[in-house]
Parts: sequence; C-alpha cells; structure tokens
Amino acid sequence: MEYSGGMKGLVMPERTEMHKKENGFTLIELIIVVAIIGILFAIALPQYQNYQVRTKVVEALVMVESVKTALEIYHEEHGRWPANNKEAGLPEPRYISSDYVHSVKVIAGGEPACGIITLKFPGNKNPGFEDDPMGLGALAGTTMFFKPKKPDSGETIEWYCGILEFPRDQYLVPKECRNPRKGTC
Repeated sequence: MEYSGGMKGLVMPERTEMHKKENGFTLIELIIVVAIIGILFAIALPQYQNYQVRTKVVEALVMVESVKTALEIYHEEHGRWPANNKEAGLPEPRYISSDYVHSVKVIAGGEPACGIITLKFPGNKNPGFEDDPMGLGALAGTTMFFKPKKPDSGETIEWYCGILEFPRDQYLVPKECRNPRKGTC
C-alpha cells in the first residue's frame, strides 16, 4: 500500500497479526477474589455458628414447655407450687433431657416453694477445659431458670426466664431470657 499524498515512496508495511489479547485472569484479580471470599467467610462463619446455638436454645425452651405445663396444672389443683420433680409428678431431672439439655429440675426456691425450673445445658463451663460436645459455645454448662410470676385472679401464669451465670454472649438466648436471677421467690 502506497502513501500517495506528498511523499512518494513511503510504503507502510502490511499489518500482520498484532499481539493477541491473552485470555484469563491476572494474578492480582485472583488475589482480590480470594481476599473477598476470605473476608465473607470470616464474617459469615461466626454468625452461622451463633445461629446454630440460638436454634439449639430455642429447642431446649420448647422442651421446657411441658414441664411448665405440669407445674401450672399442679398449681391449679393444689393452690401452691411443687418443691421438686417428684411432687410435680415429673421424672428425675436427669431423665428430662435431650441432645441440648442435660437436665431439667424443679426446685423449691424458698418457703413456701415457688416453682422454679432449672435447665442445665450439657458441657463444661470451665474456660480452661474444652468440653462442648453439642456445640453450645458460651452456653455450654450454664444453667437457665424459669420462675413463675404470680398471676392475678383469672390471669394466665407468666414465666420469668434468665441465665444463672450470664455469659458475655448474651445474644445467644432469646430477649425474654436475658434477665438476671432473682434471689428470692
């Protein structure tokens, strides 16, 4: 191909194949993608583990509902609260258990008895000893309590719920169970 404008004899070489664009990702692009995935994993994994613990706690709370019902029936029939599992017509504490509940025990809580239910989660709460067989995290080995609120005439019985030794991860229990233990009935 000749250039015909002004300068004769200048010939531009024919274009041969230019450098083909390389297909694929550069190293920096791969590093950025891996970093983003790592950050998402670091945020999502603890949240998922907390979700699992909260689910296990809710399952334990559902199990306690039958014990609450037994105590309410006893209170309705006798006009007072039972002092222990036997008096309430319940099996021994170790026999009221599940994967996420070590035992459920009715205690007097004072004189006269006030129908306190204690639910113990399996595991060891000693931070130096790793024993959390059910994946309960900060709640392993802790005790949750349920105390009936005195009903006024004709009202249904409400339950006050809390943790005896409150872990720093209090968001692992439902909001209605984030109460400190009351010392007396």
